[in-house]
Amino acid sequence: MNDLSRAPEASSRRSFLSLLAPLAGRREWLQRNAPLVAPSAALVLLTTLFALLAPETFLSAGNIRNILSQTAVLAFLATGVTFVLLVGEIDLSVANVAVLAGMLPALMFIGHPISVPPFGEIVLPGNQAVAIGAAIFLCGALGALTGLLVSRLGVPSIIATLGVMLLADGLSYYWAQGLRVYDLMPAVVGAGSGFIGPLPTIFVSACAVLLLAHVVLSRTRFGRYVYMTGANRVAAQLAGISTRRVLLQVFIVAAVLSALGGMINVGRMGSADARSGTELLMPAIAAVVLGGTSVFGGVGGIPNTVVGLLLYGVLNNGLDQIQMDIYLKPFARGGFLIIAIVFNIVALNLAARSRARASEAPTPSSSPPPEVPEPSSGGLSS
Repeated sequence: MNDLSRAPEASSRRSFLSLLAPLAGRREWLQRNAPLVAPSAALVLLTTLFALLAPETFLSAGNIRNILSQTAVLAFLATGVTFVLLVGEIDLSVANVAVLAGMLPALMFIGHPISVPPFGEIVLPGNQAVAIGAAIFLCGALGALTGLLVSRLGVPSIIATLGVMLLADGLSYYWAQGLRVYDLMPAVVGAGSGFIGPLPTIFVSACAVLLLAHVVLSRTRFGRYVYMTGANRVAAQLAGISTRRVLLQVFIVAAVLSALGGMINVGRMGSADARSGTELLMPAIAAVVLGGTSVFGGVGGIPNTVVGLLLYGVLNNGLDQIQMDIYLKPFARGGFLIIAIVFNIVALNLAARSRARASEAPTPSSSPPPEVPEPSSGGLSS
């Protein structure tokens, strides 16, 4: 009778636990994906806040198009920074490399002499393909130089990229000689200011680059090597991965993407100037970090970068829409960045603990075999 009275109680307890199981699963999913969920939630909250503070202008079609165009150039640089951060390194040269890539083709297109000491002065007016190719090749070479310094000589990436940043900056100033170029290549103007249907060409190009980078990181062997190198470089080496080659390739990718972004930025601005564009460094790094990509490597990716770009674009545009004091905007950006980084660190820790629990959970193959009761002799004994 006692066992019969306990049966409904046990049944109700099992039913209650079965109702809680989906909630526990959702909590585990949230913790495991916290590096992406946290910045996505921040993006929704920030968008809602500015929509309430500036209801007439913030969500207008023109303003949304403006946000997308402003973040499109940043997307090229941020994509390169994502590759670099995923291997646990940093690149301070992306903005100056972008400026150099925008300046060099503009000078070559108008026939401005480009002094190259071993070869003298190079003058190739009007040749767009050569000018663009020269810029991409030079910037790729600077990325290779960074990669060699870091991977072969063991120079800290913050020092190596600081040196390359100064090299790119010096070349821009030396070749420009204070000249500001307004007569730009049609290809660059079209990429920076044209439209594909209702969408700006610069936005379509940025989406294509982000999509391609996501496919590379998530679907290719090189992408797996990037994550493994960033997560544990020693373990990756023991697994047979040439981490030196991965580092070299990552810095080349970042430099080439910066070059493309720099040329498109010149087309968007309508002029090439050796002083314009260097301010893109901090926003590019901030956007990647805001999206939840770890500065320690191995965690994050392009979806995080997309969220971070939108978050940074909404923040900048929203501060303009509410007409905040211009002298207070840097303080507001810095404060928001610090808060977001703190939340991202918390999210990364939650994800790490979730992965640790998942790895410690016993699998069916590792669970002990069920106990087999000894056969009873009742009724069989003689």
